[in-house]
Order: sequence, then structure tokens, then C-alpha cells
Amino acid sequence: MLLALENAVDALLRSELPALFAGAGAATASFAKQTWDFDRLSADPLAGEPGPQDAVDDLSFDPAVPGGPYLLTRPPYPGSKRVYLRSAAGELVALAPSEVVWNPADAASFSLAPRPGRDLVGFSRVQVLYGVVAAATHLKVRHQLSLQIAAADAAAAERACALALSVLVMHRAALLRAGGTSWTANGYQAASVLKALKFAAGAAPASATRSLMLEAEVDLRLERLLGADEGHAIRHLVSPGRSSGSKPIDVDPAVQS
Repeated sequence: MLLALENAVDALLRSELPALFAGAGAATASFAKQTWDFDRLSADPLAGEPGPQDAVDDLSFDPAVPGGPYLLTRPPYPGSKRVYLRSAAGELVALAPSEVVWNPADAASFSLAPRPGRDLVGFSRVQVLYGVVAAATHLKVRHQLSLQIAAADAAAAERACALALSVLVMHRAALLRAGGTSWTANGYQAASVLKALKFAAGAAPASATRSLMLEAEVDLRLERLLGADEGHAIRHLVSPGRSSGSKPIDVDPAVQS
């Protein structure tokens, strides 16, 4: 459940240390092992009663074609929605309501109309915060990952490991942002938020290989969206002695005695 973090680590090392981790003869970084366990206090969760829940969508954005259209992954609950542009570095820029055009025929569809002069360079995602009606619960998960760094010889492996550790520590906040993800299918959703990333241990399993043991704390939110026939508000009550369609509304006094 931390594939996004693994990809972010690989991309970060290649971009920050291209002489070490890119090109012919470069050192390689790979994740050889990943295990996880559930927090005992949240390992047997109960879903809450259906009701309004917070939802976040992270949609692809092309500055060259900013208008869209875009589609939310879940039917939105009536209410305000907040829309942001997000860069690869994690910068968030809020869009004004006038820059977001919601489709009156489809509450989950919208397009963007950025104001003249808005700088869109560097932004690659559209982030939308909105409400949904769902039953939800949380799991806290602790992951253990082994980052393997291999090089041509022991000295090169030692150097690559030390410099990789420097990059990962200095960019830990960016890795936390990049490490979260979500999955949606058939009315169910699982969304992970990376809350902490710690460096636990290291080893030299071979002369030209170094390994770093990482520990990650993840908040996993699990949701089931309500179906089309669920969650409707009560519109009216039918009094005893009357009928609702073909069903009479009668109360047997013997039942209440």
C-alpha cells in the first residue's frame, strides 16, 4: 500500500542525485521487502453510521489544456467544494469560485476557467475537497520497508547510501505528501495518508550493497458510499388509518397492549 512512496523515493533520488542514480553504471535503488501491521487499537474497526464525510480527489491537470472537463470519483454531497491546483513540489493554490464551472446536469462534473494572468506553470494536479454521504472507518497501519542501494563496489555503495539518506531526510515533507493515494471501485473507497516516515536501521548485506530500513505510519480511511436507494431524507409521514399507495397504514391495538 506504499507503492506511491516507493515511486516518489526513486524519482527523488534520480532528480536530486542524477550523477549517482541515473545513466549507465549508476547505483540502483529498489525496495526488496515491505511488511505491515495494524495498530491494535484500530485493527478491528466498526464502520460508523452513514452520514456526510470528507472526500479528496487528486485529478490530473495539464497547464496547456486547463479547462478539462474533470470528473469527481464519487457523487458529491450538496454543499461547498474547495478546488486547488497542486504542483509536484506540493504547492497548493486555491481557485476562486468564479474559476470553477460546475455542470448543472452532472453534480460530479466541472471545468476550469482560470482568471487571466494566473500562472499555471509547474502545476500538474487538481485537488478537490468536497463532501460525500458514506459509511466510514479508519485503520492505522505501520509499514516496514527495506530500501536496497547497489553500486559497482563497496566505496560507491557507501557513498550512494549516505547521499541518498541525506536527500530523503531533507525532502521528508515532500515524500509525506507524495506517499498518499486512494482507490475507488463499485462504491467503495480506500484512501491512505502518510503521517510519518522514520529511518529505523541500516545494513550491509553484501560488499557493494547497502540497505536502509524505513518505518511509515499510514492512516487508512475506508468508505462505502450509499447506494441510490439509501440515505434519502424523510419527506412526509403517513398517519394511521390512511394508505400509502396500496399499503394501508393501520396499527393493531393488540400489538401495543
